Amino acid sequence: MSNSLLLHILALAERIEPDREAIWEWFFRTPITPFGKTAYELGIDDQGDAVLAFLERAVDDAVRLIDGPAQPATQ
Repeated sequence: MSNSLLLHILALAERIEPDREAIWEWFFRTPITPFGKTAYELGIDDQGDAVLAFLERAVDDAVRLIDGPAQPATQ
């Protein structure tokens, strides 16, 4: 796994979870559904893009929860 990929993964994870210890725990020990592998294992298996996509969806979902449903455009 390249350093740039690792840094990108960790930066996205930090947008969801500010506790770095929790991030490392997730990164090394928590399998990502549906892959059945941890973020670390996916990165080592050259599937880091799957981890990035997972985290980007999670960040988008968190933003939607905070912002609420999209409002229709008014004219």
